[in-house]
Amino acid sequence: MLIMITKYFFIISVISLFFVFSSGPDVLGYGGPPEQTSANNYTVEIKSDHESYSLGDSVIFSGNVNKYDAERSLRISIFSGSNLAVTQKTPVDVDGTFTHEIPLNEKFSEGKFTVKAQYGNTKTTIAIISFVVNSNDNTSSQNNKIPDWIKNNAGWWAAGDIDDSSFVQGIQFLIKENFMKIPITEQGSSQNNKIPDWIKNNAGWWAAGDIDDSSFVQGIQFLIKEGFMKL
Repeated sequence: MLIMITKYFFIISVISLFFVFSSGPDVLGYGGPPEQTSANNYTVEIKSDHESYSLGDSVIFSGNVNKYDAERSLRISIFSGSNLAVTQKTPVDVDGTFTHEIPLNEKFSEGKFTVKAQYGNTKTTIAIISFVVNSNDNTSSQNNKIPDWIKNNAGWWAAGDIDDSSFVQGIQFLIKENFMKIPITEQGSSQNNKIPDWIKNNAGWWAAGDIDDSSFVQGIQFLIKEGFMKL
């Protein structure tokens, strides 16, 4: 009888221990598993300069990371659905901010794209935004051709028949109406009121068809950078 009682208590003890260990940390008084949080992670805030673009444009991303780490690199990846279009490392300044430009080249097509940014490979939280690329076919057909009067203005300006102000107004019209796309150029402020002669030479050659639009645009970029033209 004593042996049976002993066996009985042994079985009860084993069952109790099994229940305690199988019931998890709540039973032991340590609480459940910690909630998932990004509080201690390296996070990214990112935005694009526009929500929609045309093929051939460039997307300018900017933002900041919550904690700068010289050993980490920021990676921006752009996806079309589940397909990776482009991925690039982006330098981060010591103050935690960044700016990065990605051209919408032949790797892109019309549609919606998802952007994922992460700072390093461990303890990171991925930031996700999106933008849309529109077909160039949506652009008005009149925008495919620079109006003749603009080239006439350039020729007259090169010949000294109109003043700088009239020429600049014509170029500002071109840019505003999307006849001419100017790459991102930092605006400067010039102390010199005289536009260099080589810009006038370019304008004359462009008006005569001796140089292409791209060469002429380089001159316009110079005007903007040096503060001769305000956008």
